[in-house]
Amino acid sequence: MTVMQRVAICFASGVVGALAVVVLSHIMFAVGLSQKLGVMAPVTVQSPEIYKPLLWGGLWGILFGLLLPAFWSHLYLFGFLYVIAPLAALFLFFLPMAGAGAFGLKQGPMFTLYLVLVNLPFGIVTAWVARAIIGDKP
Repeated sequence: MTVMQRVAICFASGVVGALAVVVLSHIMFAVGLSQKLGVMAPVTVQSPEIYKPLLWGGLWGILFGLLLPAFWSHLYLFGFLYVIAPLAALFLFFLPMAGAGAFGLKQGPMFTLYLVLVNLPFGIVTAWVARAIIGDKP
């Protein structure tokens, strides 16, 4: 498999991983967990807002694809831990740039916990989809 094939597959896998995050945000909202953590609305599924998390998921999926051969033997562990990279970018760059402070703490610690919980499925779903498409060998 070429690098470009891995990148394309993992871009698509990252989009599906991001879709899992969006779905989980709606599930958490429906059961009332989001509100208890200070989030009053799930991630929107309206166009064009839905494309932003899906695009970012795909971009993070590209990096996942580039690292894939090194971690193939422990793919699901890598996928589970991989969520640390986008969370670090969110906590240390994107939230401070949006005025929410480092780790989103200006919104309160429960908001930070919400972000960790809602983003947890990203890496594992990305790994699962990539494995389903690629098969046994990267």
